[in-house]
Amino acid sequence: MDRQVKIAILRRYESYCYQICHYLIQQEPYASQAAKEALLSIAVDACFFTDSDETRKDKIRRTSIRMSLLWQGNSIKI
Repeated sequence: MDRQVKIAILRRYESYCYQICHYLIQQEPYASQAAKEALLSIAVDACFFTDSDETRKDKIRRTSIRMSLLWQGNSIKI
């Protein structure tokens, strides 16, 4: 699949990912970083780009939650 197509697919889920991260972390800088890392993590999943919309949303949700918990833990230590 073309790189530009993959980027376009990821952009469709970018705000959804950020919303989840921001809701959980409640701090913009950490939410942005968590969302960025979640999307980068998803980007290497080749199956993501051929999955259904429902499956993609599920993967985005799970990955966003995981990254948010990691960043929230990091913000507590700082």
